[in-house]
Amino acid sequence: MAANRTVNKLLDQKRQIEQELKSIRSECTHGSQAIKQVHVREGSQVDARWVCDECGSIQRHPNKVELDNFLNNKK
Repeated sequence: MAANRTVNKLLDQKRQIEQELKSIRSECTHGSQAIKQVHVREGSQVDARWVCDECGSIQRHPNKVELDNFLNNKK
């Protein structure tokens, strides 16, 4: 039973954190962005995306030129 209480407490903390992140990200202007390697879904391969430097939210896919420049700078 103690494990069940711990799991419920952790899930509640996770929900609270997710709500706080959602609030922060909705108020962010996403003024500074960079292309970063991110996991789009849990357990998925990494993919290059434009990510806000301030709040960490994924913004969009880079176009071919942006992606080529990003990959060339990684070498």
